[in-house]
Amino acid sequence: MDLHNPAPVTVDQVVHALSVLGQEVVADPEYRPDGPTEDDLPELLGGLLGRVEFEVATLVDPADEPPSALSDLQEGWRTESDNPEVYRAVLVNRLQRSAFDISAALGEDTADEVGDLGDVELDDEDDEAGPPGVAGAAACALGAADLLAAQAAVDQGRARQAVRALDSVEGFLAQALLTVHLLRLQLRAEEESEED
Repeated sequence: MDLHNPAPVTVDQVVHALSVLGQEVVADPEYRPDGPTEDDLPELLGGLLGRVEFEVATLVDPADEPPSALSDLQEGWRTESDNPEVYRAVLVNRLQRSAFDISAALGEDTADEVGDLGDVELDDEDDEAGPPGVAGAAACALGAADLLAAQAAVDQGRARQAVRALDSVEGFLAQALLTVHLLRLQLRAEEESEED
């Protein structure tokens, strides 16, 4: 899907926003003598996004009853666009980022391997994809992203892409179910060791 942004933010705008939020951007003078460039925009936006997501995490508790802060947050987010295609693109991007962030946030050295979860064969002694719960959570996020992509492909009559996305979803769901099984085995082993 090709999204068009009629008024994309500039590097200067993002640098200014970060500065206002207390994050000064310092470019390496050897490589960026004139400051950040368009090539730096993804990283700068990531910094801005990280700052906003941290603020949201400290302000919004989804467990609140009633969850008024969460409702207000969602309402504010929806004012950006009323285009379902934009919503879908944002959600797919967020889910894919989350899959990689899960490992990094939990201190696991598996962020590079998460994208290959469908190819990793786990057994009781295999730790390549990290702890089962971490790998499973990442697989669920990637499966959800691919399921949204599959629905988009179906809606747009792109059967080949839909089949490919659904195959990927099945692989991630199988991976997630395997990690659930591995966690149950781990719990059982711990219970048995406590009984001894």
